[in-house]
Amino acid sequence: MDDECQKLLAEKDAVIRELQEKINELERKLRSYEIRDVYKGIIPDEVLEEFMKLTPEQMVIEIGKYLREKAGIMETAVKERNEKISKMKGELLEVTETVKEAESGAEKTIEAISGVATAKVGVDLNFTQKYDYEDSDVAFLGEDLMKIIGAKEGDYVTVRKNGSVNLKVISYSKDGFIVVPTWVREKISAKVNDMVEVSKR
Repeated sequence: MDDECQKLLAEKDAVIRELQEKINELERKLRSYEIRDVYKGIIPDEVLEEFMKLTPEQMVIEIGKYLREKAGIMETAVKERNEKISKMKGELLEVTETVKEAESGAEKTIEAISGVATAKVGVDLNFTQKYDYEDSDVAFLGEDLMKIIGAKEGDYVTVRKNGSVNLKVISYSKDGFIVVPTWVREKISAKVNDMVEVSKR
């Protein structure tokens, strides 16, 4: 009877051990699926496989180390990328400025050759008080534009937009601008900040 009991107890212990092993295996698989799901796309499968072989405590430590290293690499890569983008923006800005300068230089050269300059219509309080009246034939013209068209103070210039008017020029300190009487603006349909052509008469 004792032998029979011993035998049954041994069989029961073996079944319990077997079931316990199966439970442990299922827990490992479940943990593996959960970890894969959590770290999918973050940690490669082959690296996760290696981590799964460790104890849970060690696995947590190794995953933490791996993620810190990866974050450091990512941070460096992002910093390098941002530096490259910043450098490229700077180079692009330099090229843009060079192109603008070249265009402006070419425009001034063409104006000097053709004797025609483009000026922006401006306003000036001093001009308004002294010269803005009907039949006034005076214009303020930027010194840079006077050089381009070869005009000196007192020379007559022709101002064109929709029609043309001849005016006596006085040098003006603001580059690129011309100030004309109101009647002239109305006659050639030019508003303040419009562009007009100016040439020496």
